[in-house]
Amino acid sequence: MKKIFRLMAVAFVALTMAACGSNNTPEGAAQKFLKVYKNGDYKAMVDQMHFTKEATDEQKAQFASMIEQKVAGEIEKKGGIESFEVKEAQVAEDGQSAKVEYILHFGNGTESDDTLKLVLVDGKWMVDGGK
Repeated sequence: MKKIFRLMAVAFVALTMAACGSNNTPEGAAQKFLKVYKNGDYKAMVDQMHFTKEATDEQKAQFASMIEQKVAGEIEKKGGIESFEVKEAQVAEDGQSAKVEYILHFGNGTESDDTLKLVLVDGKWMVDGGK
């Protein structure tokens, strides 16, 4: 009986951890997005974004480069992103969009809070990239 309980506990923890990085919830999608942002993987950030008009691979690469040029230096000045916190999502009544507040903690001890806007696309939460 104890073995069954332990096995169930391990399975529960594994599923919970897997869900944290999944795009099945707005919070999970925000967590995944901020993780690649923290790591400076701007291409992966853009891959997790939904654009109103379909973007080509070249356009996505240009957008990732533009993001990097705008934010990488500022993040470096602050000692990099040490960690981040994702708050609870506010899902719209229609269930098709959400806002997730988050806090970035920088290496120099400062913090920045902001909100990610997400949209549900084919059952997957993605950061709203706009046009």
